[in-house]
Amino acid sequence: MINVVVLGLSIPSLINVAGNEDLNITVIDPDTIDSAVLEIKAANTDITVLEQHHDRINTDILCLILATNLPQNQTIILSDQTPDFEQLKATGFRARGYITPSQHDKLVKAIRAVHDGEAWLPRRLVADMLNHFAAGDLG
Repeated sequence: MINVVVLGLSIPSLINVAGNEDLNITVIDPDTIDSAVLEIKAANTDITVLEQHHDRINTDILCLILATNLPQNQTIILSDQTPDFEQLKATGFRARGYITPSQHDKLVKAIRAVHDGEAWLPRRLVADMLNHFAAGDLG
């Protein structure tokens, strides 16, 4: 069973639970980062899926806090545009996946990949990261 916490009201519609009985989905709508962390911890979460832009919570900061306080949790960010190096840097390089608009239909596949220890990053972001690392710009 993969315990998935979703923070963002549009995300559950992207996860077809039929045929994915091994996903235990919990939807949360916290008001603060602290309450989000408590709810994510209580759900014994493996994967947290965050909408990049949330009304009340800075998802970049939440991603960093989750990585620091719940190392078994991996975070995927549902992005409204192709992410760049600066966006990944804002998470402290802790986001393990970014789902771009053209990949929304691949969310379940990304959840499984990240749960299996892989990253789910757009190829342009990987190339951008490699360029920064090669130039010695590690953030």
